[in-house]
Amino acid sequence: MLKGARAPLVESTKGTNERKFIHVDMDSFFVSVELLDAPHLVGRPVAVGGTAAERGVISTANYLAREYGVRSGIATATAQRLCPDLVLLPTRFEVYEAVTRRLDAIFRRYTDKVEFLSLDEASLEVTGQSAFNGSATHMAMHIRAAIEQELGLTASAGVAPLKYLAKIASEVQKPNGLFVIVPKDVRGFLDELDVRKIPGVGPKTYAVLENLGCRQCKHVTEEKIPLLMRYLGVHGFYVWERCQGIEEQEERVTHIKSIGIERTLPFDCHDFSSCLQELDRLLEGLRERISEMGDDYLIIKNLVKLKFSDFSISSTEAASNTLSQETVTTLCRLLWDTRREGRSVRLIGLSVKVKRKIQDDIQLELPW
Repeated sequence: MLKGARAPLVESTKGTNERKFIHVDMDSFFVSVELLDAPHLVGRPVAVGGTAAERGVISTANYLAREYGVRSGIATATAQRLCPDLVLLPTRFEVYEAVTRRLDAIFRRYTDKVEFLSLDEASLEVTGQSAFNGSATHMAMHIRAAIEQELGLTASAGVAPLKYLAKIASEVQKPNGLFVIVPKDVRGFLDELDVRKIPGVGPKTYAVLENLGCRQCKHVTEEKIPLLMRYLGVHGFYVWERCQGIEEQEERVTHIKSIGIERTLPFDCHDFSSCLQELDRLLEGLRERISEMGDDYLIIKNLVKLKFSDFSISSTEAASNTLSQETVTTLCRLLWDTRREGRSVRLIGLSVKVKRKIQDDIQLELPW
């Protein structure tokens, strides 16, 4: 078991030892599940996805196939050119979903705060749990052992005092590894982290950061905030926060609630322009719902959600005191560029978080 580099904490990570997160990411999940039913294919490059004749794409490839350059989201025809001996298997979502339900049962032995990002990836908050005297590291070790013993599969895990940092940590020792970032190591780990590892930093965002001289998180300083906001909008401030180890906790007050609208598309969406057209229609509908609320609430956040063709869901949010077309378009583009991975979009959701106006608390509690 490895730990992040040691370094003193700074103010932005103060108090992070109060929360504990485990991020579990299954290793080449779809393929690994298929190999349980086809053990004769172990040791061969295998992928799950649509056929080349149907202009299909690869959903998952095992690590042998990845050595040839086969990756999730690439065209099956391309994958077969890269790896002529590739064994292609059809997707069986009902089988994968059954395994995911068993995964969920394992996770809930330790906490009821389980959030699945997709069928093969979940975030667990284990703050205040009694198992193993509250040790998130030991919980992660036992979760991984249970997955291997009960399901015959392997998983990588990350442990950290921040949710997004636990996800990053889960990738460090992949496959079949565990990486722990203890609170006192957060600042040192982030300082040396490539900014491309920060959630939401795709090729376009990285191009801007690189032009600003920001290749590692330690380069994304407070002095850079005006330029980040200028070139990246509200997303630039989000990137700065994550580079500093700042992660806003979920609202704990009851006078904050969500109002949203979503639509399952009649046809899976493959291009961003069509996605934006649907987003514009949702904007109109949500504005009508907000207007019906009267003047008792203040908007504090905009949120966008996408459901993909494999039924996994990704969402993101940003602080805003209005329902802003510019903000939600930026959020949608962020999800499209960083989380879609070649999949089509089945559903688009749009919502705002609103806060009831209270006489003794009339200022917006914005994150900055």
